Amino acid sequence: MEEITKFGYHQYNFPEFGMTIKVDRFHESRHELSADVTIEADLGKHPNLVHPHVLLQRQNLSGGRAKQTLAKTLEERVAIGEWDGIVELFCTRSIRTYRQGAAMVKIGKNPKRKEVPYLLYPVIRKDAPCIIYGAGGIGKSYVSLYFALLVQYNLSVGRLAPQPANVLYLDWESGEDDLNDRLAALSKGLGIEAEINYRYCHQSLVDDIDTIASMIAAEDIDLVIVDAKGAAIGGLINEAKETIDMFNALRSLHVTSVIIDHVSKESAGGPIGSVYNLNEARNVWEMRASQAVGSDRSLMGLYHRKTNVGRRHDSFGLEFVFKDDEKSNIDAVWVSERDPSEEEDTRSGMDLWQQIEVFLRESIEVGNNGSFEYVPMTIEEVREGIGWDNYATVKTSLSDKRWNNRLWQHAEKGKYVYLERS
Repeated sequence: MEEITKFGYHQYNFPEFGMTIKVDRFHESRHELSADVTIEADLGKHPNLVHPHVLLQRQNLSGGRAKQTLAKTLEERVAIGEWDGIVELFCTRSIRTYRQGAAMVKIGKNPKRKEVPYLLYPVIRKDAPCIIYGAGGIGKSYVSLYFALLVQYNLSVGRLAPQPANVLYLDWESGEDDLNDRLAALSKGLGIEAEINYRYCHQSLVDDIDTIASMIAAEDIDLVIVDAKGAAIGGLINEAKETIDMFNALRSLHVTSVIIDHVSKESAGGPIGSVYNLNEARNVWEMRASQAVGSDRSLMGLYHRKTNVGRRHDSFGLEFVFKDDEKSNIDAVWVSERDPSEEEDTRSGMDLWQQIEVFLRESIEVGNNGSFEYVPMTIEEVREGIGWDNYATVKTSLSDKRWNNRLWQHAEKGKYVYLERS
C-alpha cells in the first residue's frame, strides 16, 4: 500500500488490488470521526467495470458496524476478497493521522535564520499570512494579481524580488472573465503570456477548505490569494470566532497566504472587522490610491503597518497605466515604481515624520536669479500643510531626536526648516 497524506487529504493506493481510496472532509463529533470516502478502480485490473467509480459516501471511520457494512457493500460491487482488511486499514490509518497532528520537535538549537524568507520581497513573507487592506474600488485586485504574476513567473521589478512559486487565486468578489481580462492586460504590460490557477468561490473558506486543500496538493501551490476576506468568512466580519477559524483553516494548508481586505472608512486605522485580523496576521500592508476622474493612470501607495519579524519596511508606490481597446475594454496595463509622496492622496498614508519631511522639503522660496532656499515653518503651518488634525502629535514629531537635526532643524521663533542631507 502507498499512502499520501497532505493538508487533511489522505490517499491510499492498493496497486495489487487495483484500488485507490481517498479520504477527506473530516469531522469529529462525540468521539466518532467521519469523512468523505471516494473509491476508484483501475480498469486495467478490473476490465469488467464500465467506469472507475466504485463509491463516494460519507463514512463513519470509527464504528465497527459501519466499517463492516462498508466492506460488505464494496465486496458486492467489486469482489476482491480483501475488503474487510482494506477498510480496517485505511480507517485506522486515517484516524491516527488525523488525530496525531504535527509531530513534536525540539527548538532552540536549530541554526538561526540569516534572513527572513520572502515569496515577494518586501511585501509577502514566506509561510505567513499577509493582509493587504484599503478602501473599496482602489485597485487591490489589480495589485494582488500583479504580485501573483511576479511570483508565478519569477519576475523582479524595482524593489519587488520574488521566489518562484505556484499561485492559486481564490475569488469571492469578481468573476473569471473579469479577472482573466485584468491578468491578460497585466501580462501584456509585462511582455509575457501568462496564466495562474484561479477558482471562483461562493462557500466560506472554512466550509470549502478540503476541496481547496486537494487543489493545493494536486498543483503544488505555495501561494494562496484570498479576495476578499469579508466574503471568505461568510460576511461575519466582526465575529472573532469566524475570523480565527479562517486563519486556522489557512494555517492548515501550510502555504503562504495574502488576504485582501477592506476598511470601514478611509480614516480607519486598520482592516475592517474583528481585532483578530491584526492579531492573527503576521504581516499587514495598507493600500491607498490616487487617480483623477477620467485619467488612465493610478498611483497605488503601499504602507507597512505591522510585522512580527524585524522592522517595518519603507512605504512605496506603484503607478498603473491603463490602455483600453477600441471597444473600451481593458487591453494593457503597465506598472512602474513611483514615490507615493508625489500625490496628496498617497502621501497621506505615509508615516507622520515622512509627511513632515516632504512638506518641509517642498517649502521653498525661489529667488530672482533662480536660486532657492528652504522656508522655516511654524508647527501650525506644518500641521495645516500636511492636513493633520492633532497639533500636539505634530509638535512631538518635530522635536523627536530621531528626525530633528537629521531631516530638519529648529529655526528662529519656534519654526522648523528642512535640513538638506549631503
